[in-house]
Amino acid sequence: MDLILTLGYVALAIGMFKLFRIPVTAMTVTTAGLGGGFLMGWMYISMAYFHPYTETGRMYFKTSMISTNVKGRVSKVYVHDERPMKEGDPIYEIDPSLFLSAVKDLKAQLKLAETRLGQQQKLYKKQAGSLYELEKREQLVSSIKAQLIKANFNLDNTIVRAPADGHIAQNRLIVGTMAGAFRLSSLGTFVMDEKPLYIAGFRPNGLPSIAVGAEAQVLFPAVPGKVFTAKVVKIFSEVAEGQLHSSFIMKEMTKHDLNGRVPVQLEIVDDISGYNIPKGSSFEATVFSDNLHMLIELRRILFGMFSWKNIINFEHGSSE
Repeated sequence: MDLILTLGYVALAIGMFKLFRIPVTAMTVTTAGLGGGFLMGWMYISMAYFHPYTETGRMYFKTSMISTNVKGRVSKVYVHDERPMKEGDPIYEIDPSLFLSAVKDLKAQLKLAETRLGQQQKLYKKQAGSLYELEKREQLVSSIKAQLIKANFNLDNTIVRAPADGHIAQNRLIVGTMAGAFRLSSLGTFVMDEKPLYIAGFRPNGLPSIAVGAEAQVLFPAVPGKVFTAKVVKIFSEVAEGQLHSSFIMKEMTKHDLNGRVPVQLEIVDDISGYNIPKGSSFEATVFSDNLHMLIELRRILFGMFSWKNIINFEHGSSE
């Protein structure tokens, strides 16, 4: 921004010298230089404080791991692309043979145990059986029922379903893959169909000029030359750099940490559905305050000029 302001002032000064035929002397050039430096410095500092800008913005979206509570080999894959899914739609299935046999075995055991329990109850009523044997049979029936509940749970979990409306990101599911081999194993990432969160990180210096409901503007590298209207909906009260984790290591106060940026959530007012902006994209943002209205339009013009720089791409032959 400082480069744009400087070039703009230089062009204005040259135009003034030519238009009013001001003689080029040491005095006039020095006056123009000092005056321009003071003016540019005041404008730069004032805009940075009263109408803060940041290039650290990110479009966040919610995801969920595609994992299961049981271990086994994937025998069926129901989704082979990134098509939209509804909550509860099947994603893949683990070979249910072992889990199904366990359920059948426990059902047979339960049937026999209930039969034996009924016989023992009749004997006890006729005082031909002991209370100990009756309680033992009751405990066995309860134990088998508990095992059957767990076995049915495992059988139901052989089919992994969509946790919400959404789609699988970069779907690479294939038959034969082992699932549930590790505690936090996941065979993919499920992206939920929810509105993304637009969060920008502002330096703490600009916080006094940022308020909930304030007007803002954002621009995306994916849409060169376009600026979108937004507003501030939330100012986070925590900065990640200051969090303390449970640890035996004490906080080192001699270590100099950089000032953390304060997360500010924005809501885009304009309709951006017609633009191809991938979720997770970065963006730049500026927030306007009620102070120094004369600089708001200048900030708008400069911010609009920033958006055009995204049309330039020199990443030819990059190794990344």
